[in-house]
Formats: sequence, C-alpha cells, structure tokens
Amino acid sequence: MIVATAVPLALLCLIVVLGRNARRLAPLIIAALLWGFAITWPLVTVNSRWVQALGVTSLIVLGAPIIEEIGKALALPFVEISHRCSWFVDGAVLGLAAGTGFAIRENWVYLQGTGAEDGLGLAIARISSANLMHAGCTAIVGAALVATAGRRWFTRIPFALGALLVAMTLHSIFNRLTQHDGVSALVVTLVGLLVFAIAAALVALGIPLSARWVREDLKIAGATASEQAALVGGGKVDALLDQFEGRYGTQAAAKAEQLIKIQRTLAIGRHSGRADAAQLAALELQVNDLRRDIGLFAMMWLRSHLPVDDLAGGMWSHLDEGLSTVPTGAQVTGESPPPAASGLWARLGDVGGVADADGAQGVGPTEAGLDGRQV
Repeated sequence: MIVATAVPLALLCLIVVLGRNARRLAPLIIAALLWGFAITWPLVTVNSRWVQALGVTSLIVLGAPIIEEIGKALALPFVEISHRCSWFVDGAVLGLAAGTGFAIRENWVYLQGTGAEDGLGLAIARISSANLMHAGCTAIVGAALVATAGRRWFTRIPFALGALLVAMTLHSIFNRLTQHDGVSALVVTLVGLLVFAIAAALVALGIPLSARWVREDLKIAGATASEQAALVGGGKVDALLDQFEGRYGTQAAAKAEQLIKIQRTLAIGRHSGRADAAQLAALELQVNDLRRDIGLFAMMWLRSHLPVDDLAGGMWSHLDEGLSTVPTGAQVTGESPPPAASGLWARLGDVGGVADADGAQGVGPTEAGLDGRQV
C-alpha cells in the first residue's frame, strides 16, 4: 500500500517540478488529486452496472475507458478556470494529478483483494503500467482544455472532445493488451510508459516554448540577443545571481530572481491568451516595482555583468534616464550648459565631484533608486 501510494505521488511531484509552477499551482494540484481519488467510488457503481448489462469483457475494452476518462476529467474545466492555471503545461500537470489520484485509489482496490504474498508484485506491476496510463491520458485532456481557453466554443468543444477521444482510445488499447495471453508484461509496461511519456513531453515542451516567449518580450523591451540568452538560460542566470548575492546581499538577489520569474510569467500570460489586460498590467507593475526596489547601482551591476555587446544599449540602457546632464551651476545662473558628457558613468559625475553654483566641489552624484528615491 505504501509503495502503491508513494511512487505515483513521487512521479507527480517530479513532473510538477519540471513544469516550474509548483508553488502557484499547489492548491489546484491538490484539488485535482483529491478529485481523482474521490471519483472512484461512484465510478465503481457505474462499472458494476455496465458489467451486469454488457459483461466484463465489454467493460474492460469499452466501458472502463469511456467511464473512467470522463470521470477523471470532469473536474478539470472547473479547476482550470482559475487564473493560477495560465497555459497548457498547467493543464497537463492538473490532468496528471487527477489521473494519479484515481490510480492510487484503484491500486488500493486491487490490493484489498490480493494476498499478502502477491501484494508487492501487484503494486509494482500497476505502478509501472496502469498508473502511468491513467495519469498520461488525463494529462492529454487537461492540456487540450487550457490550450483552447479563450477561443470560441465551436473551436474549444471539438478540441476538448477530440482529446478525450484520444485518451479513451489509448486507455482501450492498454486494456485490450492486458486481456491477450500472448502479450507479454513488458509490452503492456511499454504502452503505459508511452502514454505517460506523451504527458511528460507536453510539460517539457513548455520549457523551450516559454523561453522563446520571454525572448520575444525581452526583445520588445530592448534587450540584446546576448541579454536575452542570459536571462532565459538557467545556468547563466544562477551563476550571475550567485555573484549578485555576494555583492548586494540575499534580499537584493531574491528580488532579482523574482524579477526574472515575473518576466517569464508575464511572457506566458501575454502569449497564451489566458491573462487579461488587468493581469498583464499588474505583472508589469510588479516588474517595475522590483527594478526600483533593487536600486539603480545594483541594476547597473546586473546589466554590466551580463554578456552584452558593448556597442548595444540593451534593455537597461534607459537606467540613466532622468540623471541630469546639466551642471548645478548652470541651472542656477541660467548660463548655457557645457556639452553633456557622454556615457552613463560620465553622467554620474567625476570622482572629484560636480561644481556647484559657487564653484565649490560637491560630493558627487546622489545615489538613487530607479524612481529617484535616496538609497
């Protein structure tokens, strides 16, 4: 019982981590998991009536695939209506959760009718085949529901029904194989793995796809190609944040990491069609607030340590906007200002300071955040 419960949950956690939305989706994952577990009770009654009317063989190859796939997927439209579910990867993860909950409860049912000497073998056999099939089939339906969210009903309904038909067909093929004496356990296991692999591939597809969306958003924001690569790639960002933390502290590094994550969420919301204008505006506000909280000089360090082309301004080239290019004395006396120094560092003033109205040397530029606050 422990093996038949813990291993499916561990596989689900692995896929959730792969989808990169564990914290945001946690409440929905738990809800889908509990739904899949609870729906087994009424489905047992429906299956029993099917057997009485049409026989056991009919149930295995036809009834169970239809009844169980519909039952597992019934909660998905309600779970996925939440704004926490932002794109098809989230739908696949929630489908996996519902299928996993169903598989765990079904494992218990089978184990209750098995002797102690055969229990572990049965648990391993189901974990490596039927459990994978149940989780994978429902994931396909979940991904289809979210992928078509926001589209018109005559597009969304056929797409969802088509995904459900695919899930039923895969389920039926799996069940048919288990009924043939000439089919080895290895073949049945491989079919279960294949169905699960389809679901895992849907989740894995989100990684390069979301990276491309982030690159497009960063390009619009003025990022150079090398900046895009640095902000989207995993290893480069981790190494950069480690250095950033050593210089500016844990709090600033956490904000910089959050800035990168929100940028990814913003890109997914904009391209997936699941986020409305108000949500996108809220995310953009968070991005701007984080940049201001990090501070001007910390953001300049972050930019200077990205592998950017020195000839390109990049998305942080606007950080010097608002820094005065006019000496203080010229502002007071009304004299014509001298030519402005070029470059961001020149605008921040020389080491010796900036001359004030009386010709005295000042203390240099004021250190300020992006919004001009003293830091």
